Amino acid sequence: MMKNIVFSLALLGALTETGPAFAESKSLPDCAVTSAKSHGVELALFRALMIHELGETPLAAPCSFYEAAAANLATSLNSQHGDRWGAVSLFIHGRVLLDDPVVERVRTIYESK
Repeated sequence: MMKNIVFSLALLGALTETGPAFAESKSLPDCAVTSAKSHGVELALFRALMIHELGETPLAAPCSFYEAAAANLATSLNSQHGDRWGAVSLFIHGRVLLDDPVVERVRTIYESK
């Protein structure tokens, strides 16, 4: 048990010190911005969704997480014919929910940035 705690703390320290470089946005690492752009995802929408998923000060996440998230959001946007809020609902829940407070939170973040 103690070995696991020590290992977890060491891993957390390594992630904190060597996390991905952050873009000018201060809320997304450079690789997240690159992923959003490469999938044609609106950066402000992607940023709002990632703030919702990871917090205002983002947790350390590997670049592969952002790549997969951008690809999934692009697919959701395509299937919802560009309806960003339907796509956000599909991304979060796997289906479109009407009047969803979670989507409203993402929308509030999106509109405040």
